[in-house]
Amino acid sequence: MQSKVSFSEFPKGGELMTKHREIADALLRLAGIGKFMGGLGHFVGTMNQQFSGKLSAAIVMPFAYVLPFGEVTVGALIVLGLFTRVGLTLSGLLLIGLTFGTVMLGDFPTVAHNVQYGLVNFVLLWLADLDRFSIDHMRTRGVSTA
Repeated sequence: MQSKVSFSEFPKGGELMTKHREIADALLRLAGIGKFMGGLGHFVGTMNQQFSGKLSAAIVMPFAYVLPFGEVTVGALIVLGLFTRVGLTLSGLLLIGLTFGTVMLGDFPTVAHNVQYGLVNFVLLWLADLDRFSIDHMRTRGVSTA
């Protein structure tokens, strides 16, 4: 038996905005959780095994230990608009490292995705001074930059 959906079940105006913000908050918190789910050691071991024979464990393991924390931290800074330039610069450096690794693995579809993320990162950094909807803007509202 099919149930009928009434329009009264859908959120209205302000409620819809609240739902989007709740979803965004949940996605932000879940963004890096996959790397933590099986344990950080498992993630690092898997990455080290993936790069075996291509890159030294002395390079892979420290990067793998920092990666989950770096992604979550940098992502949070960018989404919140807190220390935006620093967050985007670190994000760009992280993307360079990830792209280098995926090139070494020969995973070219992922390389293409990383390059797209790099382009978005570049545009966000280029336009960072125009961002009016950020914590940075609220913190410096009365400060003249001229």
